[in-house]
Amino acid sequence: MRILVVDDSLPTRILLVKYLSTWGYESLTARDGAQAYDIVCREQVQMLITDWMMPEMDGLELCRKIRASSLPGYVYTIILTARDSKSELVTAMEAGADDYLSKPFDRDELKVRIRAGERILNLEKELADRNRELQTAYSTIREDLQAAARLQKRFLPPADRNVSNFRFDWIFVPSRFVAGDTFNYVRLDERFLGFFLIDVAGHGVPAAMLSFTLSRALSSGELFAAALPGTQAGGSRSTPAPSAVMALLNRRFVADDETMQYFTMICGIIDLREAAVTVSTAGHPPLIQVSADGRLRKVGSESFPLGLYPQIEFEESTFTMMPGDRLFLCSDGVTDCSGPAGEPFSQERLAARFKEARALPLHGVIQDLEYTLGDWHGSRDFEDDITVLAVERAKEAEDVH
Repeated sequence: MRILVVDDSLPTRILLVKYLSTWGYESLTARDGAQAYDIVCREQVQMLITDWMMPEMDGLELCRKIRASSLPGYVYTIILTARDSKSELVTAMEAGADDYLSKPFDRDELKVRIRAGERILNLEKELADRNRELQTAYSTIREDLQAAARLQKRFLPPADRNVSNFRFDWIFVPSRFVAGDTFNYVRLDERFLGFFLIDVAGHGVPAAMLSFTLSRALSSGELFAAALPGTQAGGSRSTPAPSAVMALLNRRFVADDETMQYFTMICGIIDLREAAVTVSTAGHPPLIQVSADGRLRKVGSESFPLGLYPQIEFEESTFTMMPGDRLFLCSDGVTDCSGPAGEPFSQERLAARFKEARALPLHGVIQDLEYTLGDWHGSRDFEDDITVLAVERAKEAEDVH
């Protein structure tokens, strides 16, 4: 360790340098505070032993300048002085000194004071090293999460898109880098189109991993095959049954006792030929239907989330969408979004907002809701993922695939 000795007395500097050499320390010397401060700024100095009364710049002013500067490391400071009153001790400590020793000083006492300072400096270095390691680890994790977030968004469906006269749009604002929410709409064949919105319990990477797995499993369309009309295990079916998709997921993704990772879901299938929609829900906020003339309807029965009880059966609702009708699937992050006083946005406010904005195009409704939630919460740093999938039956035929 390198120690700077500062004293206007040459004999005192020589004596201190001799002691320090005997104790195994490297030393530098300065005759006053101004020269000492210049050395501290140029050289790597870990400790300073300085006299109080000196010309040019005294020990107190030296301490103050060092504490006010942006040095790369901490400089531990011991003040030597003939002053030994309590008030002067307080003055020295307030100036930035770490220790105080009265003159004439005892050789052994000085040694133990230096050893104590050395231990403090070693602890400070260890802490700084660990902080650097943590910062490096945090940067790596941050970069990985940013990459995962980009990948998650890459698999989201196109926004503001028309598929066989049904328009789709959405909001997706993760509360963290990656989200536990996911959604998609999938063309199953020439007649049927499937859609879903999933909200995995919890936050962070575990929820996002399950969310991503579920999204990939459903977005391929293979799981929806169990829901389409035709000959199925147990008999034939003339209408789509999204409840079959729910049952399949419920058996396949059973929560284990350690993580208890379950998820809520809305799953629906649109018969493009008949404009009929069949919907099934599992522990999720109900789907909101807004008719062209402004009538509101909530669709979806109460049920357990998926992943908890493998043998549960799920109910369905079927209805026809008239031209101009809209459907809104929302995660509970929307209705639970808190205002400044902690009040949730609520299903009632959400439905009223959709009704008030029915004159806007679908994309305008989505933008309006996103701005409204940001204003309600006071920022876009939401506590939970904000996810909305919107569907509209166009008033005029417009087939874009």
